[in-house]
Amino acid sequence: MRGGGGGKPRGAKFLNKSRQTVTLGERTNISHDTVRFRFVLPDATPVLGLPVGKHFKLFAPAPKGVIERKYTPTTSDDEVGYVDLVIKVYKGGVIDRFPDGGKMSQARPALARPQYMDSLKVGDTMDIQGPIGMHEYLGAGRFKSGSKELACKRLGMMAGGTGITPMLQATAPNPLLLLSPLLSSPTPLLLPSSSSSCHGGHPQRPVRQDSDLAAVRQPDRVHYTLDRPPAGWKFSSGFITEEMISEHLPPPADDTLAADSSRTRPRHPCRCGPPPMIKFACIANLDKLGYSKKSYVAF
Repeated sequence: MRGGGGGKPRGAKFLNKSRQTVTLGERTNISHDTVRFRFVLPDATPVLGLPVGKHFKLFAPAPKGVIERKYTPTTSDDEVGYVDLVIKVYKGGVIDRFPDGGKMSQARPALARPQYMDSLKVGDTMDIQGPIGMHEYLGAGRFKSGSKELACKRLGMMAGGTGITPMLQATAPNPLLLLSPLLSSPTPLLLPSSSSSCHGGHPQRPVRQDSDLAAVRQPDRVHYTLDRPPAGWKFSSGFITEEMISEHLPPPADDTLAADSSRTRPRHPCRCGPPPMIKFACIANLDKLGYSKKSYVAF
């Protein structure tokens, strides 16, 4: 689905930090609890305008106000006229952590739409606002984190839960494909992905479908770990450990940050995922292995 016709010129950016409206153009059930939503931009001509590393908000009406949640698309910013989101629908009474279902999913129970995202039909609209976030990839190995600019020679990524999507967006088939255009090392990036659940004996399918594409294009750069792996699983199991990081991520280097490419540039481990994973699996083990805290970047 690509835009055409008049209006804004091709390449114009839709997101402008104000709250705007998008329309659901397609929806595809990927698994029993995961849906891909394709939202069409009003003009059907501009690109979304979301820098890699940033995200946007979606708004849903609720009995007492509005529910808002932050999301990262699975499409790159090269796509014209639409944006795709892959969202897991947490229904009430299914998962112990969400006994009443997800808040966004349960945004309109008073209006007979108990699963808001899951109840959306083609033609329905939602409000969107962005770009949002402190981190942005600037190109040529440079990243902006708040007011600081970081430069790296090698990059390691650890992602889990809802944090997997931002990493997939960064490693999608676009100019950031595993960051290989900007890094000179033969195998500069590894992506250990910690998935918190296993459905029907299979790891989370949407995650595997997208990240397996990266694994095919760049073998030896993607590594998985599951809490409850299926029979014949060839990757790791359990939380991310010190040993996994040591084996699959670039080793710690000089912790002196330098924006000048003529000087030694450190390697940066990026983390994105649930707080327990970040605190106990990522930060604790990075500390043990001697990574500088200055080199940590959390999405």
